[in-house]
Amino acid sequence: MSVLPSGVKGGFRWVAGSYILTFLFAVFLLTFSARAMQTFTAHGGPVKGLTISPDNAVMVSASFDYTVVVWSTDQIAPRATLYGHEAAVNVAAFSPDSKTLATAGDDGLILLWDMSDIAANKDDAVPVILSGHKGKVVGLSFAPDGSQLASASWDGSIGLWEMRGDAAPRLNRFITGHQGPVNMVQFSRDMEHLYSAGYDGSIRRWLLSTGEYQRSLVRNGWGVSVFEIDEERDMLAYGTADGGMYVVSFSDQTELLRFGDDRVPVLSLHYNAADNMIGFGTAKGRVMLADTRDWSIFREFRAANGPVWSMLVMPEGDTLVIGGLDDHITEWSIFEFPPEFLESPGKPRRFHPTVAMTNGEKQFARKCSVCHTLEKDGKRRAGPTLFGVFGREAGTLDGYPYSEALLASRIIWDETTISRLFDEGPDIVTPGTKMPIQRMKNPQDRRDLVTFLKMATMPED
Repeated sequence: MSVLPSGVKGGFRWVAGSYILTFLFAVFLLTFSARAMQTFTAHGGPVKGLTISPDNAVMVSASFDYTVVVWSTDQIAPRATLYGHEAAVNVAAFSPDSKTLATAGDDGLILLWDMSDIAANKDDAVPVILSGHKGKVVGLSFAPDGSQLASASWDGSIGLWEMRGDAAPRLNRFITGHQGPVNMVQFSRDMEHLYSAGYDGSIRRWLLSTGEYQRSLVRNGWGVSVFEIDEERDMLAYGTADGGMYVVSFSDQTELLRFGDDRVPVLSLHYNAADNMIGFGTAKGRVMLADTRDWSIFREFRAANGPVWSMLVMPEGDTLVIGGLDDHITEWSIFEFPPEFLESPGKPRRFHPTVAMTNGEKQFARKCSVCHTLEKDGKRRAGPTLFGVFGREAGTLDGYPYSEALLASRIIWDETTISRLFDEGPDIVTPGTKMPIQRMKNPQDRRDLVTFLKMATMPED
């Protein structure tokens, strides 16, 4: 027999019903989120560049792990992994006929890959190497007819490379004039001009035939990190280091769209006239999408817990793929979710751990985990696994392509040498190697990192 008053019974039924509805709604959200976001892993480090071939057959990702992965676009599955760069790969671009893939990175090299060679030899394809830049290369653009390739480098120059006929690709000239690093470059549709953007805050126009500087289309107080020009649609879009996202008329600079004023750098831009869509990605993981037909913003959401270094819309036009600090690329459904579903975009990144951990583990996550794993058979990243590193001579782990400087160093890794590495820096302890320059000023952080590494990398008895 029930002893609850009738009013309480009704209240109980209401509360129980509300719990059931809440549970069902939670299940719906989980199912919906699973459809709205998918991740695909093939790299061992952050993904810095994304591009799709003009024929929409393949997508390419460029990574901090020195590799380039070729993906099928129908199911987003890896088809080949390309090796050849000696440092992080920043950018990839296809020739207009989709037959040549160009990649470039922190090693200052541009590698040209024959797509038929990739199809035949998969991971063993051999590239043509273009050298000459004295700094990292971060931008690539093919001329509309495929006859030339332009490169943008942090050495302050724009490289022009001849790609005509059966002759070997060769350097035409370097164009200089920007005050500092050049971030992006683009040919005009009629190939009379070249446009470039850089750290000095300008978007410049050059006469392609001579390399002569003509004028600046944009003079911004902060660096211009990304831009896109569509002369036929009279559009110039660009993003800046101080967080500005702008779309203006190419002919007279009339403002069409402007947003973003939170001083968060804009790192990526996607534009394709066929999509009627333009998108920007920021250093704090936010993505803004606008309709180019009326310049209205129709999506603004947090797509990552860190920078969105690259983004593109897949051929069907209904999903967005982004690359950032994670080892995977992430595909988001553009139209099938409300923005509030996206405030928790997947797993926490290694740089922003949210679970409880020791200070040593936290320092490893922030300082080491991009380049190194701790497992015996750890997937290759930019650096070798640290498993069993204590007592090991530098440069002696089988299967990793060490630099000549590290092979000749004769360093034995132990508590003292590892601590010194982060105290004085790799440029002092291991000069001439691939190791990125970073230091840890706090002695306790160094001690905690060494203690954690000694325990985490110890071989089991």
